[in-house]
Amino acid sequence: MVPARNLPDQIAAARSLAARLPQLVDESRRLATALRSGLHGNRKVGPGSDFWQFRPYIAGDPAGQIDWRRSARSDNTFIRQTEWQASHTYWIWPVFGASSFWSSNNKTPPKADRMMVIALALADLLLRNGETVGAFDPPHTRITTHEQLVKLGHAMLAAPANMGDDSPHIHPGRKHSILILGDFLEFAAPGHSPAANLRRLAHNQNDGALIQVLDPAECLPDFAGRINFTDTEDNIIFHSEKFEDQRDEFIRRSLKWRARIRDATMASQWLYDLHVIDQNPSQTLLALYQHITERPDSGGGMASRSPQTGPHP
Repeated sequence: MVPARNLPDQIAAARSLAARLPQLVDESRRLATALRSGLHGNRKVGPGSDFWQFRPYIAGDPAGQIDWRRSARSDNTFIRQTEWQASHTYWIWPVFGASSFWSSNNKTPPKADRMMVIALALADLLLRNGETVGAFDPPHTRITTHEQLVKLGHAMLAAPANMGDDSPHIHPGRKHSILILGDFLEFAAPGHSPAANLRRLAHNQNDGALIQVLDPAECLPDFAGRINFTDTEDNIIFHSEKFEDQRDEFIRRSLKWRARIRDATMASQWLYDLHVIDQNPSQTLLALYQHITERPDSGGGMASRSPQTGPHP
């Protein structure tokens, strides 16, 4: 739910975001460029010819990858891993629901803008590293060069706008990586969780990350006096004559909501992080890039971490 003030018309807001796309692409490229100089190439497991390391055999590993000579020297069976040399596919899904175009004041950009900048900056980093990046628009657009970022941005705008309703219709493939950005207000009601949606997306050994992008007021509200909270259909679902008396309860519910999102993400062994848009996106982008490119040895999900950014009352 969001306060009624500053609630935009979703269609008009989406069109405005599309019109600003070239500007947001430039911003994302500057962000990616600023980080690129500090990044170092990571070794990644995959099909290749350069030996990297041995690891213990796990049920389901192809028998052809077993190194029998190494295994004969111990009581365990070992897999011979080679360094990744082929392109990997990353699906990036900014969930542009109606609430993503909301901001708490005129000085704070909409969450949708920050979601697009982080998504495109990550795509720029991945593409320059030789990877393939796609969106969940109807044709499942995929690009392989950073010169196509505007095309990717338009494809992201055409992707489903509700994770709860639309994720069952998304089929990302096998052993791909998925990044989802959104506020996830569709799961704000008590008892609602994205756990089932994430399990479906993580099926077929897909790893991923979920970044919750919030307005500062959704963590630490500064509202005062009379205020109405509405859903995305403009229906009033809560009215307060004096919000100051409700502030502590709002913060408590916000914490529980974010914890449900975090726990559901980590249950699928995906990365969860919180980004609040009054903060610099560099830290979120760097952590996200490092985690999402360090794919696990056996494709069973990636390491998770608790949110490092944003207010924590």
